[in-house]
Order: sequence, then C-alpha cells, then structure tokens
Amino acid sequence: MEMALIPAGSFQMGDSFGDGYSDELPVNTVAVSAFIMDRCEITKALWDEVATWAAANGYDIGPGSAQGKAADHPVWSVSWYEAVKWANARSEKEGLGPCYTVDGTVYRTGQSDNPTCNWSASGYRLPTEAEWEKAARGGGERSRFPWNSTNEIQHALANYHSTTDYVYDTSATRGYHPDYSSEPVPYISPVGNFAPNGYRLYDMGGDVMEWCWDWYDDSYYTVSPDEDPRGPAVGMYRTRRGGSWFSLAFYCRVARRDYNSPYIEKPTLGFRLVRTAPRLCRLNGSWHGSAGGVVGWERAGKRSAPACAASQLVCDVWLRCAQGAGALRRSSGG
Repeated sequence: MEMALIPAGSFQMGDSFGDGYSDELPVNTVAVSAFIMDRCEITKALWDEVATWAAANGYDIGPGSAQGKAADHPVWSVSWYEAVKWANARSEKEGLGPCYTVDGTVYRTGQSDNPTCNWSASGYRLPTEAEWEKAARGGGERSRFPWNSTNEIQHALANYHSTTDYVYDTSATRGYHPDYSSEPVPYISPVGNFAPNGYRLYDMGGDVMEWCWDWYDDSYYTVSPDEDPRGPAVGMYRTRRGGSWFSLAFYCRVARRDYNSPYIEKPTLGFRLVRTAPRLCRLNGSWHGSAGGVVGWERAGKRSAPACAASQLVCDVWLRCAQGAGALRRSSGG
C-alpha cells in the first residue's frame, strides 16, 4: 500500500469552532515529528495477505479474524488487539522491526492491554491521536473536516449519514450515501473513492472509523505534552477517529474524539497504519537513508532519487514525495 509523508510541524489540536464536547478542549499547539501514513484504510485484500502470513508464523490472527465487503473495501470488525498484532505481522513480513512487544517478546498472541511500543522501530504501528489529527487536517490551518476547500460536508466529499441537524451538513442528498445504501449493510465504500486531503490521504472522514494507539481520557488535553503526545499511560478504552458510513456529520469532524473497549469489533471500525519517517542524509555527494531521527524538508531543484544504502523505503518515500509535491528533498541540516 502506498504511504504519504506527513511532515514535522505544529498544528492546533482540538475544536477551534466550538462545535464539539469538552474532551476536545482546550485547543493546544502540538508539535508532531514527521511520519508516513497509509494513504488508504487497510483493505480486506491487504489484511488477508498479511494475516495469511501471520497465521503461518506464530500469530493468532488469520484472514477470518476481520471482515470486508470486497477486496478493495476497508477491513472491519477488527479489534484494537488484532490491529496491533497485524501491524507487527506486516512489519515482520516486510523485514522491518516490529514496534510492539510484551515483556520483551514480539506481540503475536493474546489480548495484552499494555504492549510496549518502540517508537524508533522501523515497522508499522497505529497512529497516535495527535498524528491522526495532524494528518487528517491535511496541512490546513483551521479545518472542520479533512478537506481544506470548505468547512462543510456533503455526500460528494465523504461516505456518511447526512441529516439536517447540523448547519455545516449541506449535502444535496440525505440519509446514508445513495451510491452505497442499496447494498447490504454495512454501507461501506471502496477505499480512495473520494478526493484525498492536502496530504493525499483518502477517507479520513467517513467510510470507517480508525483505531488509534492512545488510551482515552476525556480531560487529557488539559495535561498533554506539547510535543508528540502519546496519550495516558493507562485507561479502559482506546481511541478511534474519523467517523464512518453510519456517522452523522458531527462525528466526521477532524477534532472529534471517540473511543471503544479494545476488544470491540464493529462494522463501522477499521484502521490504517503509520511508520516513523526515515531519514535522508548527504554523504560524499549522494543521499543515503537510515531509520534515524527526523529532520526538516526544503524545496530543491529537480533532482534524481537518492542512493539509499540502508532502506529501500527511503527511495520509495523520496519518489512519492517528488511525484506528489513537486521537487522536495530532505535537508541534513549541514
């Protein structure tokens, strides 16, 4: 699956419109390190591919552990535990370092409420709430929804349940999305069926909600750190974001916070994954990759792809960024 770069930087996290509940306040200026994110929600086809490998390599998940209407539709009926184990399996299958361990062992089985996340590992993981919201905003300064062209929502922009309850729901059609509601429930649409946001991410509002890493705390914004917040240390519920085909407009807002018990499986709930952004540095006139820290991006003239000594993914990221945003290069800072 193709991934998109979400550049390092600060954004206003929370409800700046006064639309939501108190758990979306206060609005905080939050700095987030660079990361890369799946452009689409995890599809049933990709779930099956990785889960088949996982079942043969010591994991207690398989293709039947989650559902999907078709190969190109988002996977659903997947618990938080299953999403985390699947992330590890995807990492191991691709030869990357898994992020999640339990008592020092790669998390492959069971329902562990407190796996340890290695944030510097090269593999896949669930996004934090802060990462998810920054990505959903698409680079917009003040956005109610993932698209920056308008602060309204319509069926032309997302798969959700439209009503007259909210002034910012201006869809010409009401109820469930007319293109999908004639099908059997759930009324899920194929991934990438609507225009992407400013970071080239699809379906960040509607279709299926998405698991995040964080434990939920309704007062967390009053104590959260200013840099890379990762949620409370303990809790009862894990967060989810983004709204679904079943959701009203209110629940599709980028600031909207929601939660479920980590064992819950719903026809409205799926996920996508992220990775810590690789680093590019210049050495002897060539660009090389590593899995190290994050440095800034700067505009450059048209250049060829870098030589990637440590990770082919760095070349992939370079090429996709160059194709999607003109000529970009990673600055080594000196």
